[in-house]
Amino acid sequence: MQKTACLNPEEIQLLDDFNSKKNILSVFYYYWINSSNPDEHYSFIDVIELVFDDNSSLFFKLNEDDSGIAITSEFEFEKYKKNLQTEFLQQIRLQKTEATPLEIWESTLTNSFQEITAIREKGHFLSSTFWIAFQNQKIELYFHPIEGLVVTEYEEVLE
Repeated sequence: MQKTACLNPEEIQLLDDFNSKKNILSVFYYYWINSSNPDEHYSFIDVIELVFDDNSSLFFKLNEDDSGIAITSEFEFEKYKKNLQTEFLQQIRLQKTEATPLEIWESTLTNSFQEITAIREKGHFLSSTFWIAFQNQKIELYFHPIEGLVVTEYEEVLE
């Protein structure tokens, strides 16, 4: 049975710190691309970077045991990319792409940033799903064991 991944105290503090910020200026996706089969490249989002108006960044990335999402304010892209290429004999690449122009972000980033929240269960914050709230919209960022990090528009279910 897989252990439920939770945020550690440093990650909770990072969320608190970033929730005091005003605007997200841009978003970047870091794709993990497996090119071991030339006929079929497999890719998924491994890291998402939110860049705030003070030029600070918050990174959401697959955690070390692929059971949830880790949060950090520092990510060494070139070092991580090189380690992946070495470990997987050049079959895995990491590619950084600006996601800001994607419809989901383009329409959202015009609104002021409110906060990032996570599910709280039994006194712990789970690291599987986050909601990024803006003035008129909410984005859901969640971990999927096969698809990596997934970003969707959050639609509240009314009961």
